[in-house]
Amino acid sequence: MKRLILITAAAMMLTSLGVNAKKTKQQKIVNPADLEIRKEIAATPEKSGGIYYAYPYTTDSLPPVPAGFKPVYISHYGRHGSRWHSSDTLHETTVKELNKEFKSGNLTKDGETVLNLVKRCMEHTRGHIGELSKLGERQHHGVANRMFARFPMLFNNGDTVVARASQVPRCIISMAAFNEALKENNPRLVINHYATPSDMDIIAYHTKAAKAIYKKPQPWKTDYQKKCDSLYRCEKTAARLFKNPEKVQKLNKVMSHLHEVGMDVQDVDGLEAPILTYFDAEDLYNLWKGKNYQQYVRHGKSIDGKSAGPESAENLLKDIIDRTDDALAGNLPKVDLRFGHDVFLMRLLARMDVEGSNATAQGIDEASRVWQDFRLTPMAANLQLVVFRNNAGNEIVTLRLNEQPVKISGVKEYAPGYYSWSDLRTKWKK
Repeated sequence: MKRLILITAAAMMLTSLGVNAKKTKQQKIVNPADLEIRKEIAATPEKSGGIYYAYPYTTDSLPPVPAGFKPVYISHYGRHGSRWHSSDTLHETTVKELNKEFKSGNLTKDGETVLNLVKRCMEHTRGHIGELSKLGERQHHGVANRMFARFPMLFNNGDTVVARASQVPRCIISMAAFNEALKENNPRLVINHYATPSDMDIIAYHTKAAKAIYKKPQPWKTDYQKKCDSLYRCEKTAARLFKNPEKVQKLNKVMSHLHEVGMDVQDVDGLEAPILTYFDAEDLYNLWKGKNYQQYVRHGKSIDGKSAGPESAENLLKDIIDRTDDALAGNLPKVDLRFGHDVFLMRLLARMDVEGSNATAQGIDEASRVWQDFRLTPMAANLQLVVFRNNAGNEIVTLRLNEQPVKISGVKEYAPGYYSWSDLRTKWKK
């Protein structure tokens, strides 16, 4: 009897240990950072669009300015505002893919609805590929208004603002919208604006190593493609749209294309096409995760990308340092504006060591936990370096990403949210 009791107790203990081991294993798999991002994308599906996320801010923030300091200069880099999708084949391809399933009788009622929504998007986009939308203009108008209201002493009568843009039309029109808002606030401002070939090596520069990341074959792409084949299948969403998802050829590509059409809806006016509402939240997370990793490898401090992207920001960072030095010496305007693209802003942030953009990671899973593109460069993203000076001639700097304060890794703060310009300059020069 005692032996039976002992055997039973031992069996129960082993079972308990097995359950606990299973729980421990599950706990190791589920990372808190993953859960938080999942919740965030579920709450705001538009964030799954990553760099297509429409600018979310309507207010700005500034750390309390240390006593005796006044703003004397702003150096700015802004991404163009919201735009239509830049692919001239995406919509036609997606309609063709869904039409094929419709003709074979494989679309559900929801699938047919989504097909019609994609057709609506295709017609709405026709003739506007890559073009800045009216929403994009309003975004830059708003950023300019808030900059003027926050730092009115830098926009006095007769003050000169220098604005330079990438030669791509959506960047030029973003610059025009920004300048228009400044002139509305003070018609006596002098604004010199440029979109010249000579500025492209500053505003939109690629090193050979950065260009090579885009080319095939690349070692990181093999594992990436395998994982994305699984991540992009969107099986829960596919089961809602197709009677038999297994019959859909290259399901992962079809679902990825559909997501790309849907994520751009937020960036244009007058388009009622809620495609993202048909996606399962976990599928949206997986789609974002794969596309975010691709951005990270190309533009962040990725081990897989050998940090080639941030090295392309050298010219831009040098321009920021040199023009800030000249402005503080009294030789240039109080405000320098630059209008470019998300790629180059991402690289600049990483090169500057802005927290949230400078983490070093490897692989899709690790990258998604430390680097989220929708936080860094949504449409109309902007970085503002604002210099303050006191009567003793001390110069301090605060940096604002998307009009919110950010910190610089590896530099001691002069005061909360502020750094000595000489300390930052020394770090970046290295």
